[in-house]
Amino acid sequence: MKAKKIILSSLAVASASALALGAYKIAKDQKRLRSQEELVAEVREQMENMGKIATLYVELYESSEERLVGGLVFEDERHYRFVYEEGLLQYEEEKL
Repeated sequence: MKAKKIILSSLAVASASALALGAYKIAKDQKRLRSQEELVAEVREQMENMGKIATLYVELYESSEERLVGGLVFEDERHYRFVYEEGLLQYEEEKL
């Protein structure tokens, strides 16, 4: 009986730890997504004066919380790649 209580207590502690870790990871991911959404909005705002944006995409494997890498396609089919880091937007047109 004593062993059963120990096992149940251990399972309860392990479950609580797993739940706390899961909640932490979810909160961290939501924070990262919010910061990326803010960076995307800033890039969109800075590039709007060049024409109507058809598509803006982000390359997640190259981006981080502080750095956004991606591209833009305008309705007139111009294509630009960009890097937005520390408030500075660098972009260049890609010739397809």
